[in-house]
Amino acid sequence: TTQATEGIFIAGGEGAYTSTELFIPHTGKSCSLPDLPDSRAYHTMDTLGNTPVLCGGLYTRTSCLHFTPTSASGVWTNYATMLEGRYGHTSWVSSAGLVLMGGYGDGTTTEIVPSGGGNFSLVELTRHACAIADKDSTIITGGEYTMKVVARYNLQGHVENLPEMTQGRMVHGCGSYYSGGTMVLVVAGGMDDDYNHLSSTEQLTMGGTAWTTAKSLPRTLYGMATVSMNNQIYILGGWDGDYNERAEIMAFDGEDWKEVGQLQKARGCHAATKIVTTDINCD
Repeated sequence: TTQATEGIFIAGGEGAYTSTELFIPHTGKSCSLPDLPDSRAYHTMDTLGNTPVLCGGLYTRTSCLHFTPTSASGVWTNYATMLEGRYGHTSWVSSAGLVLMGGYGDGTTTEIVPSGGGNFSLVELTRHACAIADKDSTIITGGEYTMKVVARYNLQGHVENLPEMTQGRMVHGCGSYYSGGTMVLVVAGGMDDDYNHLSSTEQLTMGGTAWTTAKSLPRTLYGMATVSMNNQIYILGGWDGDYNERAEIMAFDGEDWKEVGQLQKARGCHAATKIVTTDINCD
């Protein structure tokens, strides 16, 4: 029988550009995957069905690609052309499809790809934020003009603001885990509004009134990719305080950050998503 493997698919970013790879958390191994057809950075990547879909980016603002290893025309093929060019945006897999939100471009608009339909507006210009999916809504944390704001949106638009973060941050990491059946939001690293690099971590238990300080990252870090899976938050790569691209993969379990692997290529402002695969296992 073919064993299904849970992995984290990582693509693009400054320092890696067209390179993609897969990290398998339960073995700690990573392996290279087929290159992108173009350089991508400040893009998003999400899993639709079980297909990774990349959208936007500094050099590819209106292009969405998907990874189709069985397609005759190559592994990365066109998925959609966005209505509006975006980079530094956030994304959310909703019941109506993949929603792209904010970023450079207008900064307050959203769109669903590939249908182009059903868009709502963001309350504030939102870029370099970090989004955490929560069932039929998404929680957008921080951002260049929304440093401490934590706002929930659904397909109809703005639902509520949650308690503000203690430390405003952008180009940061974020995710969630469950503790005793309650969702806990986590934000880590990034930059403050003076572009100082951050290593701090804070968390908010849903229903709580304030964010609390958690264990800091082992170094200042921004421009990382983040994926929540196995009830942990994985931070992959990013830039350190000396503007070096990093290759470490770290996991947060609610208590501590632990290094659990290394990327094949150090990278910053890349994107990552969880996939389940039966045909790639990085042995």
